[in-house]
Amino acid sequence: MINDPQLTFALTLKRWFKQNDWPQKITDDWAKDKGVMHPHGPWASQMCGAMKADGYNPKAEFFLALGAFNRFVFEQQLTSVQDTKLRERLSDANPLLLESGEPYGGAEFWSLFAGLLEAPEEFSTSGESMTQEDCDLWVATMRDNFRKISLKYLVSRPEAWDILLDAIKKEAAIKSHPLAIDDIEWLKAVLSGIHDPPLDECLRLAHRAEELESTPVGAAMSKLLGETESKKSLLTA
Repeated sequence: MINDPQLTFALTLKRWFKQNDWPQKITDDWAKDKGVMHPHGPWASQMCGAMKADGYNPKAEFFLALGAFNRFVFEQQLTSVQDTKLRERLSDANPLLLESGEPYGGAEFWSLFAGLLEAPEEFSTSGESMTQEDCDLWVATMRDNFRKISLKYLVSRPEAWDILLDAIKKEAAIKSHPLAIDDIEWLKAVLSGIHDPPLDECLRLAHRAEELESTPVGAAMSKLLGETESKKSLLTA
């Protein structure tokens, strides 16, 4: 079970969006639609921060705007939406509901974020399918990829780390992905064998990875080794 309200909030949003097959910027599109013009979003940058569960601390306006969007989905009064594609995406979509059947409002979204309210059962994070065995498999895969980099370029492990770190920074710049010093040090400890991450760290990592090879580390390893040489796994750092 994940004892991390921010991560629970982020996973709930991601699973809700996935259920409706929504792009992350749908709330932004809705707020900017000429027939809606909601002044407080939620904006794409806000949704991105909320879904990362990485220290993002939204203000009250974000939760209220998210509640307004959710009620709009619940009420299905779509005639005001002028963008045809947006209207199709919102048509018959599933709102986030309380046990009473009422849609989440700003207060409920904030309560979920603060850990005062449990996620709806269908989006619950209490039954994560990932296991410590999955986490250990990811660690073994990434360490093997690192070993391959050292062998391919005929360099020592410290030199291989310098090569990988340079590639990670380049990929991060391309993807506009923020790189925290703590994350780099964590990865260095994992690849070197100094740190064996527990399941909760792998769960957080899995949340951050939208898809395989989507993050700077996975992309850097694939570029250095080639897609066919770089082992894929359940996670990517």
